[in-house]
Amino acid sequence: MKAILISVLSLLCAVSSANVKVGAYINDIQELELESHSYAMDLYIWFKWKDKSLNPAETFEFMNPSELWGHMVTNTYDKPQVLDDGSLYQVVRVQGRFSEKFNLADYPFDKQRLVVSFEDSANDIEEGTKYVLDEETMTMDSSIKLPGFKIKSPKIELLAQTYNTDFGDTRTKKDRTNYSKVVISVPIERPIFAYLIKLVLPIFCIVFCACLMFLFHPKYIDARVGVGITALLTVVALQITLNNDLPEVAYLILMDKIYIATYMFIILGLAVVMMGSWKLEKGEHLREKIIMTDRTSLVVLLGIYSIGVGSMLLQAI
Repeated sequence: MKAILISVLSLLCAVSSANVKVGAYINDIQELELESHSYAMDLYIWFKWKDKSLNPAETFEFMNPSELWGHMVTNTYDKPQVLDDGSLYQVVRVQGRFSEKFNLADYPFDKQRLVVSFEDSANDIEEGTKYVLDEETMTMDSSIKLPGFKIKSPKIELLAQTYNTDFGDTRTKKDRTNYSKVVISVPIERPIFAYLIKLVLPIFCIVFCACLMFLFHPKYIDARVGVGITALLTVVALQITLNNDLPEVAYLILMDKIYIATYMFIILGLAVVMMGSWKLEKGEHLREKIIMTDRTSLVVLLGIYSIGVGSMLLQAI
């Protein structure tokens, strides 16, 4: 019985010694490019471990790098330091670009995460190497600023990453491997009021101007159509300008939906104007009826537009 207890304790000690404590400090977030779904970060990652056969500072591997050739990875110490409790300690400074596929469905009120993830490329969980969080886990320089975004508190979490492959190594006799994974994330979001003013207010101004085509006298057909056409072309120009700053995506973002609603409002308004012009050609006695139809159409179309766009904005915000 004593021999079994000693064996169990020895096994637990071996597993504990193979655990690697990790922590991180984000020094700076230097650049964010929506077009390439990438960002540049400067951070420190530290490792603490007891198994002298390991060196996690040399074997960790980033899982979401961008432009890996440009990464600068520097060890703070020439060799791991020995702490008071006998643990080995090393700090690595990392400067480089990373990538995370941004979901822009709610742009410009989307919430994103800037992620840095890494694994131990040499030792899987079955071999006993497992990341655990250090007591002082995750901090960030309080002076960091990212133009155009609000930065929230960073987070760090541990995951078990499973690969359903033996990577071609027939010696392993395993059809899957599990690695301990660390995910560092910095939540960011855009200031709501600023982007309402910058992107949404110009569209509302165009819609306001487009409403004038309902208010001009029916006999001024050229002016009424001119207002609608000008408003339509202005919206098209705004959308093209916005899309030049965004990556290609296979879905409609929030601003696309608002633009489509604006197109529909203006086109339906032009249809009402043209029908009024055709009726006016039949006789001046229909003038009052045409004016009433214009006013009613304005109220109905503007009401539907306001409710639709307002609900989309509220849902995104």
